[in-house]
Amino acid sequence: MIKNALLSLKKNIGKTILLFVIIVVITNLVIAGLSIQSATQKSMDQIRSSLGNDVTLSVDFRNMMKNREPGESVSNENTLTTTMADTLKDLKYVENYNYQISTSANSDSINAVESETDNNQQDTNRPDNQKNQNSTQGDFTISANTTMKYLDSFTNNNYKITDGRLLTTQDQNTNNCVIETNLASDNNLKVGDTFTINTTVNNETITQELTIVGLYEIQSTDNIGGAHFNNPVNTIYTDLSVGQTLTGNSENITSAIYYLDDPENAEAFVELAKKKSDIDFDAFSLDANDHLYQQNASSLESMQSFAKMFVWIVVIAGSAILCLILALTIRNRYYEIGVLLSLGQSKVKIIAQQLIEIGLIAVVAFVISLGTGQLTSRYMGNMLESGSSSNVMQMDQKGDQSNDNQQKTNTQTKENFLGNMMEGPSNQELDVSITGENIVQLAGVTAAICIVSIAVPAAYVLRLTPRQILSRKEG
Repeated sequence: MIKNALLSLKKNIGKTILLFVIIVVITNLVIAGLSIQSATQKSMDQIRSSLGNDVTLSVDFRNMMKNREPGESVSNENTLTTTMADTLKDLKYVENYNYQISTSANSDSINAVESETDNNQQDTNRPDNQKNQNSTQGDFTISANTTMKYLDSFTNNNYKITDGRLLTTQDQNTNNCVIETNLASDNNLKVGDTFTINTTVNNETITQELTIVGLYEIQSTDNIGGAHFNNPVNTIYTDLSVGQTLTGNSENITSAIYYLDDPENAEAFVELAKKKSDIDFDAFSLDANDHLYQQNASSLESMQSFAKMFVWIVVIAGSAILCLILALTIRNRYYEIGVLLSLGQSKVKIIAQQLIEIGLIAVVAFVISLGTGQLTSRYMGNMLESGSSSNVMQMDQKGDQSNDNQQKTNTQTKENFLGNMMEGPSNQELDVSITGENIVQLAGVTAAICIVSIAVPAAYVLRLTPRQILSRKEG
């Protein structure tokens, strides 16, 4: 059969070239669609991973603002407590957690690092007799945590410990703290030194002594140069108990962050938390931090859907075209088929020869498409990316704006997580390289197309008897 198939291909060279060109085009388009599908899925997985595996529980300020009357002050009735947060820390998917309190304080023993912005604002916005008056906002931002081990700024290497260590759960109920190197340098402080901070709660002055156990250096941030109370060099990291002392409440916290075993389980954890806990999720939000993922992934999902639909269209259209060509070819081989049937050759062998003929062509086309398909994939990927680039840019701008607003208006949320999210692989070029899985899929699709394109016309012809076939005029 193989020998007859080779002779037939050589004899009908025009048909062979036509089938070869069509199959090459089909396999190139299929491999392009498959590689774009896998590339978009990989990009979405990378974006999801870059967002981290954390879910944040905090007061839903947006809902509070939405429900208040015009001109009405924001209610402080809803406060997050450690008791509420504890109901979620032992749920499935949770590996670790961190409770946070964000507040501010002043100090009589150390000075905050001043910036040019501070001086300009004082000179232009305050009368001379008010320049030295203290504002209600403290000079220092206090970030009190159960542990610093999982804080994004440190895990992403935006902040780096230069001396000493980070605070851990072993520092519970201590006055240990970690400060920035510039703040330490300006005040001639080092690891082991102590200083005091103070704040006023209910007209009562609270003073807290702190001991430095670590110094950190800021590698990159968008906040340097802002007002000193927003300047990250003036952020002091303490144990949660210090934050509770400074706020005058041993129960309330700003937010609770739960670190999951896998980023993919974020939605499942949120649903489980809502089912298992008594927390009022109209007043509190459990944020999986995936809204920017949804924005940035939408274009990739559209691209993936298009690639999937494109593959199906190519497969169906390619099969139809091959069926038509092979049907016309088989009609021209009525006499040959009739003679072979008359000589006692089985219909199975005749169909098998047809499959071998187109299979030989498909193998050559398949090998060539592994090389040319990469170019086709890259071209289609660039075309799809350029078509959606304006939307992605708009999404990034919205993400950056929301990040700025979050840092300026709500220091009580997990630090800098929105900004860090946007530094993920969402802005990287789509990787459309052909994978082993793509090759296997292409082989399966190519084989299916060949079988369908032979089976349909062959079934029509071979249902006839040899006498009926020979009685028909060739051509």
